Amino acid sequence: MITSLNVRFKQKGVVDSGRFDFRQGLFLSEISVKLRRMSQKRIVIIGWAESVHVGRWARGLAGRGYDVKIVSAGGAPVENIDTAVLPRGGGFSYLRHASAAAEQVRRFEPDLVHVHYAGGFGLWGMRAGVRPLVVSVWGSDIVDLPRSWVNRFILKKLLRRADHIPATSRMLKTATLAYMSGEDEKVSVVPFGINVPDSCPPLPDGTPRLCFMKKLRSLTGPDLLLKALAKAREKIDGISLTIAGDGPMTGELKQLTADLGLNDCVNFAGWIPNERIPDLLAEHHIMVMPSLKEAFGVVILEANACGRPVITSDAGGIAEVVRDNETGIMTPAGDVDRLAGAIIKLAGDRELMSRMGRAGYEFVEQNYSWEKSLDMMTELYERLIHEKAKD
Repeated sequence: MITSLNVRFKQKGVVDSGRFDFRQGLFLSEISVKLRRMSQKRIVIIGWAESVHVGRWARGLAGRGYDVKIVSAGGAPVENIDTAVLPRGGGFSYLRHASAAAEQVRRFEPDLVHVHYAGGFGLWGMRAGVRPLVVSVWGSDIVDLPRSWVNRFILKKLLRRADHIPATSRMLKTATLAYMSGEDEKVSVVPFGINVPDSCPPLPDGTPRLCFMKKLRSLTGPDLLLKALAKAREKIDGISLTIAGDGPMTGELKQLTADLGLNDCVNFAGWIPNERIPDLLAEHHIMVMPSLKEAFGVVILEANACGRPVITSDAGGIAEVVRDNETGIMTPAGDVDRLAGAIIKLAGDRELMSRMGRAGYEFVEQNYSWEKSLDMMTELYERLIHEKAKD
């Protein structure tokens, strides 16, 4: 095909011993892009470009040979990925820019559209009208967002329109199916995978150091952790805690730290970029996540992949990624005394920390590696695109 096109170019005088003017160069560039796209399947991802997960999916798909475009509301473009960033501001911005987003999608002529997060981005996916349409549900878009009848109506319409709905956990799959009827086969579990080191990293030397890595808000339980630490400190000498993250509770938590007399053993590290998370974990012995509500638990998997045991609540989908008393310790959500007891038990036994850390590493390697998650998603894409081609 390329040879025949070149022949026609020469016959028309477009190519002349390698010399052509600027307009002819642009024409050839456009043809080159079209040829490349004819050999690649094209995927549009509709989601927030600055999301770590959206960026990872886009780069991972590009690495598998797909031609990928992101259509985002606000944020910065993803490096080396074609990214269209539309204005973001206020709850009506998704509705206001739906037509522009749909135009960006259709202009790319995708083989498949993948919406990440069934909220405002779902409106863009529906407006584009391109099939197959994949809608990934992340958690709050199913558990928290559909509180009003308007949001529930839009969500149900989006889920009906979708050709497939990947959920990050079994718990979230069940919650999603509650909005559907007789369409169980449309929903599957495709978790956020984790990059796993070639071998299990060892624990650091020194006294036990805990870390917390979540948004600082009431649902993630940082205040519960501080209260539990105050109790555990009476039993474990030299124990310390790093709180990585920011959010609306920052000032309140710093005051609580002072009130509990923990200023000398608590460090507020602020927001940590995703690429620095392995380095942060390498400096600590245990990751603690006492959330009151959680759809999955990517942070837990990241800690286990780094050979660190975890102490968590039993909220939501957490039980899917923690093997209690094997890869970590689960405690009842909101129970400060049980949380303190788990900290004392694990932080006071280095051999137990090491054993649970190794078990966690093996669990993630076998079940939640990034390549396996990418395999699951690309297999889904290929099946849907093949089914569309048969219609």
